[in-house]
Amino acid sequence: MERRNHGIFYLLLVGLITSCSGASAANTPAGNASVSRQDDLALYQTNLISNEQSILANFPTATHYTLAIELVEPYAVIEGQEKITYFNNEDVELNEIYLRMFPNNGGDLMHVSGLKVTGVETSFELEFNNTAVRVDLPTALQPAESVYLDITYDVQVPTDFGGNYGLFSYIDGVLALDQIYLIIPIYDDEGWNVEIPATNGDMVYADPAFFNVTVTAPSELVIAASGVTVDKQEDGATTIHTILAGPERDFYLAASEAFVVKSEQVGGTLVSSYYLADYPDGGEYVLGVGVDALQTFNEYLGTYPYTELDLVGTPMQAGGMEYSGIVALGLQYYDPQAVFSGMSAFTLLESATAHEVAHEWFFNMVMSDQIDEPWIDEGMAQFLTGLYFEDNYGTTSARSYRDSWDYRWERVGHEPIAIGLPVREYEDIAYSAIIYGRAPLFIHELRQKMGDEVFFNFLRTLFLENKWDVLTTEEFRVTAEQACDCDLQQEFDNWVYPR
Repeated sequence: MERRNHGIFYLLLVGLITSCSGASAANTPAGNASVSRQDDLALYQTNLISNEQSILANFPTATHYTLAIELVEPYAVIEGQEKITYFNNEDVELNEIYLRMFPNNGGDLMHVSGLKVTGVETSFELEFNNTAVRVDLPTALQPAESVYLDITYDVQVPTDFGGNYGLFSYIDGVLALDQIYLIIPIYDDEGWNVEIPATNGDMVYADPAFFNVTVTAPSELVIAASGVTVDKQEDGATTIHTILAGPERDFYLAASEAFVVKSEQVGGTLVSSYYLADYPDGGEYVLGVGVDALQTFNEYLGTYPYTELDLVGTPMQAGGMEYSGIVALGLQYYDPQAVFSGMSAFTLLESATAHEVAHEWFFNMVMSDQIDEPWIDEGMAQFLTGLYFEDNYGTTSARSYRDSWDYRWERVGHEPIAIGLPVREYEDIAYSAIIYGRAPLFIHELRQKMGDEVFFNFLRTLFLENKWDVLTTEEFRVTAEQACDCDLQQEFDNWVYPR
């Protein structure tokens, strides 16, 4: 996620970018593609470029979500039906399953009215301030066994920014549906990863999964979503959209009657910018930045896997937010005449766009624990944004953006606070300063120590070896030490580990 810091974050970028602008189961919902409970993964080839389609063979027991969502004006309440096939991929039996209800982090918005386990109505408990549902299984789920959940729920849609930066809202004719369904968190050596979400950090920590989504909506709505739309059926004044997405960490959807769409093809990927008709310059600018960022990260890390990348402008109180195959960007920056604390809106818009696109590599393809080790994905996204500027504008622009990390860190007086702490252990000002400022400076420090040839080999190896997996701090260190054939104990002591 890209958080705003108007006073100091991008000061040295002003003037550098303006000259370079331009650039199944029974009861499958109506309209859904025909799938079995285990799902025919070949259906998801349409979501993947040709060189990536073979990865589907690696996910025979990935979680499968079938969602049916109905959007009815005035969009005050959304009703949903969710069916989940979950496999126990652990080496221990599971006696319960947790489901996260992240909209409840901003209030009592999401309610479950019915829950069945393999066809039998089952009771459940709400925990962690109603942001988690604990389902006690009737019999223990053994390794390699699967269980089938059927959930009926509804969620109230806020009409103001509320909690979590307004990422879930209906504002100014834009419906932004952040975490509109119940998601199963990762189970690891700590057990189920459930806790009260921090107010200043990201929340999703999930395994790759597959999503078969039916959205019934007024035909006037233009929908941007994770994955690809494989079918549209008109039914009077409504349209039934069938969307397939996966492997992906989450599913996101935004919609508006006023969206305009412009697209550009990059290799096997169609990059599309969704924006309100009042902001054509901003929408076209985002498309150009998204295309350039995609090309940069493809070259330095590895190829983006999907046939689509959507960039959508929505009202929010942040610079942007990452999701699988789609990013949301702060609509306030789409006005080329707007100025924020002396800075051009497009200056902020460009860096936010590149940052969120970078998360497709470090968040979506390479997951890390965003709650306990937020430095990995945010530090990498910040560093890669600097690489975007270097690759597209040269070293002067990259140096100016890198200086902005130092300005962030300066907010806490350059105090050497460890970057490897959980979100909850940072105060708000320190979280921004350390995770978005000091963390990318540490990665730059590694680049300086290794030299470019070794460092960029390390970067690519780090991505490829952890693609579709979870990267930890220790795995990051081991890969770095192997790449440079050196001991990085002192660097990790000085920057990463708590003292």
